[in-house]
Amino acid sequence: MQNDKGSNPSKGEKLCNKIFMKDSIPSWVAGSSYIGLAAISTATVPMIFSQLEWYLVLAAYLVAPLLAFCNSYGAGLTDWSLASTSGKIGLFIFASWVGQNGGVIAGLAACGVMMSIVSTAADLMQDFRTGYLTLSSPRSMFVSQLIGTALGCVIAPLTFWLYWMA
Repeated sequence: MQNDKGSNPSKGEKLCNKIFMKDSIPSWVAGSSYIGLAAISTATVPMIFSQLEWYLVLAAYLVAPLLAFCNSYGAGLTDWSLASTSGKIGLFIFASWVGQNGGVIAGLAACGVMMSIVSTAADLMQDFRTGYLTLSSPRSMFVSQLIGTALGCVIAPLTFWLYWMA
């Protein structure tokens, strides 16, 4: 759907732009949601992994948006996600930051936090690109992502529990 320089957008591209831009998600919703989730994670993840201090989780949440932007931009252009590479870099940085007393566990936990953020950004880029091409509302796509995530948070543990009970 990309045109040559200097040419006008096609009728189909104008329609895609109009539909996709009219029902956008406000920036304040995205920003406040990210800050809220970062605060919850900063408080709870160190309770699960005692080797990981709260400031390390906060550092992961501060660095992750930069990596997520780069990864989602690259994934949007090439369909390749480098989330695992970002996670490995984070693993080495956080493990060396903690040192010998629990560095491996802290590095793995911080790597998991960063990889989930970076990977989700790339997945959302792909979903929004598909939504743009199929004339879907970004708000409806975002709500369906939230519903799917909430269902996954319930169904996955129940599945493991049922398997464990058998």
